[in-house]
Amino acid sequence: MKKKLTALALAVFLLTAPASAFSDVDSDQYYASPVAWAVDLGITTGTTETTFSPDNICTKGQILTFLWRSAGAPDPQAAETPYADVTPDLNPDFYKAILWAYESGILGAAPEDGLLAPNSPCTRGLTMMYLWRHAGSPLPHLPAAFEDVAPGDEYAMAVSWAVETGITAGVSETQFQPDRFCTRGEIVTFLYRSLGGVIPQSPPPAETEPDPELEVRPLQTLSGTGSAYSLGLDGSEFNSEDVYESEVQVAVYSDREAVFTVSVPFPLYQAWDYAVRFTSKDEENPAAYVFSYARWDEAFADMVPSWQDGASTYRLTELAGEGKSCVLEVTDIDEDRMGGKTSWRVQLPEETPFRFTEAGDYTIASEVTSGFGV
Repeated sequence: MKKKLTALALAVFLLTAPASAFSDVDSDQYYASPVAWAVDLGITTGTTETTFSPDNICTKGQILTFLWRSAGAPDPQAAETPYADVTPDLNPDFYKAILWAYESGILGAAPEDGLLAPNSPCTRGLTMMYLWRHAGSPLPHLPAAFEDVAPGDEYAMAVSWAVETGITAGVSETQFQPDRFCTRGEIVTFLYRSLGGVIPQSPPPAETEPDPELEVRPLQTLSGTGSAYSLGLDGSEFNSEDVYESEVQVAVYSDREAVFTVSVPFPLYQAWDYAVRFTSKDEENPAAYVFSYARWDEAFADMVPSWQDGASTYRLTELAGEGKSCVLEVTDIDEDRMGGKTSWRVQLPEETPFRFTEAGDYTIASEVTSGFGV
């Protein structure tokens, strides 16, 4: 009985002890307030009665347990995880936390090898991804400008969001070091800023209209050029024999959403087919995709009267492999008919292998033709 009371007293002390009670947490350290906050809320405890060990490396299992406790330590609904190395017997201390994290989408899809490695160190990139998913995966306004974080990296949007919300600023102006292991002091600080600290950016007052430009800023904008052929219908300088230049911009908003803008030097009714081609820059991986649509215009009525019903279908076609093709969901279609510019917003279906956040690995070109087909 005495042992139980002693253990209970120690637990209460650790859950309520201020950061100053830890001999290894000085009040002038950046993690002092976060440690006090986390201990006060029961998110974490010290490693002993008098130490917090802020410089110890934090594992995946530990940070997921911190997040689980911050959510109130809810009971997970499922009976088991999809990970072969996560079971009640192997990981009794954080089994429920990992099960909850998987159910909540914080862990994402299970890896092919079926292993989580919960006792392995948690990296800076993975930490930001856990926090970002826990926050609902909000779309950042701009990509973070770090040399070691590529737009196509799994944690890229999480890092951008974390920088925007003041959770982290990177280790320097140009380096984030996503593969560096996180310490207990760092993890608690990130949690504090994400869940309980003061976020530098505050929302606009209720009576202030949000700036639409800030809401729709792309993560990155890519461009390319290509050929354009005119029908030569109006007797202008644009004839059907010359080859003109077309331009395309691809504004990437997420891995599955982007806005295409194609420009040609002649009015839109001078051409039928519009295509944007993505060709892999990796010679050993000759992947290629083409986004296309056949644009209907009433100017074509006398030439192709039966064509209208099958027009304006947006497609994605894989040019390598099995050559699969699918119809795309397209919104926000905008045209400057006489100015020769058209744009449309594409939403990729889940089953397509291509992702817009990988677009930087491809060469982009546009083709505008005066005939059918791509």
